[in-house]
Amino acid sequence: MEEVCYTREGALEKAIEMEAKSFEVYKKAYLNSKNRLAKDLLRDLALDELRHKYILERAFFEETVLLHESGSREGTSIKFSLLFEEKSLKEHSSEQEVMLYAIHGKKRAVDSYKNMADQCDGAPMEEMYRRFAEDEEGHLARLEALYESVYMKSM
Repeated sequence: MEEVCYTREGALEKAIEMEAKSFEVYKKAYLNSKNRLAKDLLRDLALDELRHKYILERAFFEETVLLHESGSREGTSIKFSLLFEEKSLKEHSSEQEVMLYAIHGKKRAVDSYKNMADQCDGAPMEEMYRRFAEDEEGHLARLEALYESVYMKSM
């Protein structure tokens, strides 16, 4: 991980790139999913990422970055990234593997935004990164809750 605090434009570019990658992960997970609840959540999260990307792109031409209220965390994290090994997706990955892939990707996004905020301590971009981290934590909590209800109910 780079030890750097990006300029406003650099921070926006980095965040846009992360949102685009998240959208692609959710889209792939959505297309692989057969569970209606999973498809609904994955669609909603993918659309959130598109909204975030649009807001960030608009921010290049505006003074402020206007984000919606950050996603709230409910309950404690199960820490799937410690419980389940991350595997790359293959053409015939199972729905469960795709969900775990999405969870690992979201955890990386949370960690990246928190790391960028820490590196920008006191700089103008710190608050934006903290807000992104909170929002991504809300997405992570929703993914973990869905995974637990669908795949861990018999455990």
